[in-house]
Amino acid sequence: MAFHEWTYIREHPAVWRILLGILVIPLVYAATFLASVWNPYGQLKQLPMAVVNQDRPTSVHWGRTVTHELLRNKSLDFRQLNAHQAQHDLWTGKVYLVLTIPSTTSRQLARLATHPQTIQVTYQTNAGRSAVAAKMGNTAMQKLQAKLNHAVVQSELTTAQHQAQRAQQRLGLATQQLERTTRASVAGVPLATTAAMNEAIIQEIVRGNQATQSRTPRQLRALAAPIRLKQHDVAPIANNGTGMAPYFMVISLFVGCITLNIIYDAGKRRGNYRNFLVAWLDKMSMLWGFVLLAASCMWLAVWYINGLRPLAPGKTYLLCLLIVLAFFSLVTCFRLWLGLTGAWLMLIFI
Repeated sequence: MAFHEWTYIREHPAVWRILLGILVIPLVYAATFLASVWNPYGQLKQLPMAVVNQDRPTSVHWGRTVTHELLRNKSLDFRQLNAHQAQHDLWTGKVYLVLTIPSTTSRQLARLATHPQTIQVTYQTNAGRSAVAAKMGNTAMQKLQAKLNHAVVQSELTTAQHQAQRAQQRLGLATQQLERTTRASVAGVPLATTAAMNEAIIQEIVRGNQATQSRTPRQLRALAAPIRLKQHDVAPIANNGTGMAPYFMVISLFVGCITLNIIYDAGKRRGNYRNFLVAWLDKMSMLWGFVLLAASCMWLAVWYINGLRPLAPGKTYLLCLLIVLAFFSLVTCFRLWLGLTGAWLMLIFI
């Protein structure tokens, strides 16, 4: 049996190059896409975030301490900004999350032992700009909340231990006073003096037992987890599909432009033109109109079939038209310059 195909390929090196190029495409696609989703939550240090410290310190400097620790944290990319700059950077995409420490945080923490209540710290995301970044930021904040609560509870336990030690010392003194009162009573000290000493002992015992006073379930929860991070999205998205729509839409437009250039020869003239500019306008007017129609059909499909509802529908539609013209111009340029090799390069470039 004669293997004519192998003979043909061996005799035509250009075919070898094309086949080797096609061989590379699955490799590049698989490696690239897998790399993008391999361990995104392990790369949070490349996700810019902002911290706005509005805390007014009292005896406790919680806001300043937390801000300092966040800036030093090597696993997160925090930078300290004022409220106005942080909001601007969040909308423009310079940061993907803004953590705001309220002005009353230190005052509330200072009264946590006597007036336990949950302290709400808000962080803002912008899912409309990047749904993936918003999800990654939310995961980072959940871990941060656990760390903050652990630190606050540990600090409160240390304070409680010191208070218990002082209470135990007061109880010990009260016990000694009780013994002295008993001896004084036996020795015949006047009753009024003995009563006054007993009253002082009772006061010491009451102060010593303040640390063990009963708590309501709500207060106990506040003591166990005093810090609560609450998310607020400045541009929320309806669902996961809305967040992924920009990615799939531009991929669809790029693939459409590549397919059109492979099937329809943009370099072949259909008339006898002496002027190249006229011939180019004749060809491009038809192809530009076609790709604009394709982008419009895609827009109608995602609007009526998928239910996509952007914040600015008109601007989004016009952006689709601009993108498809840019993609088609790029792909056509490489296709006319380098032939099928140019189409192959565009498949890699996608």
